[in-house]
Amino acid sequence: MVHSFYLPTRLYFGTGARQKLAGFVGAQDRVIVITDEGLVKSGTAGKIEEVLAGTGARWEIFSEIQPNPRAATVENALEAARRFEATAVIALGGGSPMDVAKVVSVLLTNGGRLEEYQWEGKPFAVPGVPLYAVPTTAGTGSEVTQVAVIIDRNTKKGINSERLLPTAAFIDPELMITLPPFVTAITGMDALTHAVEALAARGSNPVTDAWAVEAIRLLGQSLRRAFAVGDDLKARESVALASTLAGAAMDQAGLGIVHALAGPLCSYYDIPHGLANAVLLPWGMEYNLVAVPEKYACVASLLGRKAGGDVRTEAKEAVGAVRQLLQDLELPGDLAAYLQQEEDIPRFAREAAAMFIARANPRPVTPAACEAILRKVFLKG
Repeated sequence: MVHSFYLPTRLYFGTGARQKLAGFVGAQDRVIVITDEGLVKSGTAGKIEEVLAGTGARWEIFSEIQPNPRAATVENALEAARRFEATAVIALGGGSPMDVAKVVSVLLTNGGRLEEYQWEGKPFAVPGVPLYAVPTTAGTGSEVTQVAVIIDRNTKKGINSERLLPTAAFIDPELMITLPPFVTAITGMDALTHAVEALAARGSNPVTDAWAVEAIRLLGQSLRRAFAVGDDLKARESVALASTLAGAAMDQAGLGIVHALAGPLCSYYDIPHGLANAVLLPWGMEYNLVAVPEKYACVASLLGRKAGGDVRTEAKEAVGAVRQLLQDLELPGDLAAYLQQEEDIPRFAREAAAMFIARANPRPVTPAACEAILRKVFLKG
């Protein structure tokens, strides 16, 4: 079997990495910084402005990004970028600002409507304006993925294109030390979900396995510490590296039932993506256990569980390890608080099973399987 990899994004990693942005932006540039209001209020956006101030570039902040961004948000950001005559885009934040910034970058040069690319399969004919990713959470790995996920028509639908890969990314743990514990927890679990699903995915291969394994090891080693002691730069750096590795792994190998199930939950109920993945992960692993026990036995070992005995017994330990991690991170074991009406469950199950990302799951994803998991998650088993 022949595998291919395309990872053109230049990465700068480590404390102070944001300063390297100055080498990519010059006095001739007009930069739109796409972020959220929280990062403006916290002063994080100001740290990027300090870097830009030394370049002579002109810039404008667009901070109207909400979690689980919708098509209208993309249109508003694009309008702001066009009005400013932006020549470069900086994505500052977690997955939501990055998703919007990716699409804005390519629409600035390709024109047309978002729906043409998202729903009609129109390709991006030319590269976007330079896109620079500055993650402030360690979870999505969007800085190394060729996908942007936008909610439209009540569906969390991805747009896939090599044109969406950032020009460069600056992973600076100093920008993450003010993350609240809850956000640290759910974004870290998002990274773990990427790694575990990539490891088990049909598209996995020795390279993506290596990335996923290291990501799981780092998260098992450092996520609790980053959650409990937010200003521990060493822990933050380990979790940030794990997020990037997991993002690359899942982008190249694929995902599975957990992300498929999370799609409608985020689209309709606006559940934070990381929280949905965190709660769904052990249930998705239980479903897949029969298909890839050797992969989950590896996960158990990486998370500090080694039961001995046969592979299936060790694989079950992986599920237990994830549930213990959820407890240690003070995350709920269910999503019962979000359920609006029980009648939604079969519809969500059908939509999840039909999602494209479900095809990479190691075991066929059926509406019945999805409904069984959702009932456990929403109705507490």
